[in-house]
Amino acid sequence: MSSAISELPCVMDRLRSETRPHHDRAEQSGFGTLVMEGGLQMEHYVAHLTAWRRILSHLETALRTSSDQVVQAVWHEELAKAPALDADLDALSPGGLHLNDATAKAVASFVSMIDDLKKHDPTSLLGILYVLEGSTMGGSVMKPRIADQLGLEEDRGLNYYGVYGNQVGVRFKAFRSSMAESANGSGAEDRIVEAAKSTFDGVSDILFAIANPE
Repeated sequence: MSSAISELPCVMDRLRSETRPHHDRAEQSGFGTLVMEGGLQMEHYVAHLTAWRRILSHLETALRTSSDQVVQAVWHEELAKAPALDADLDALSPGGLHLNDATAKAVASFVSMIDDLKKHDPTSLLGILYVLEGSTMGGSVMKPRIADQLGLEEDRGLNYYGVYGNQVGVRFKAFRSSMAESANGSGAEDRIVEAAKSTFDGVSDILFAIANPE
């Protein structure tokens, strides 16, 4: 790596600092408040799992089939969350759940963003992955609150929120390292950051629609 590149801010540091307002808005979406302060109902939770199953399945397919070298350097199958979401939905809502119109619209918009980046700027898919992978950190705090409010147990409905067990911090540190090594100097840093901002905004829209059904 050249000295000029090494002097640039690490893309991971930029992601953390430049997406902060978008991250904060997503945290205050309504769903997060229900989890942290009380009021979460099973219908909210199953809608959340259903929405996340759709977007993560779409994202993971885009990543694993991408020929982009930066994506290939970061993606590996241990990052896949769709199987955990499948297990949770099979346990809590066999046959699936019909999303309300506002949530379905927000999910469709998110999926369209994935499709657009896959076609025109696949490296930027890593901005989406950063946000959703980073959510495992907050998820470890939310998990016991979800379990308490909904009466869920470790092996029934909490696979997604417990996907890394007690290795959440270790796994995210490894992900950060891999992404920094691959993305720094790629020329796509600005676009990855912008994709992460858009991801937080899309997440916020979905979670607000779940918590505030029409």
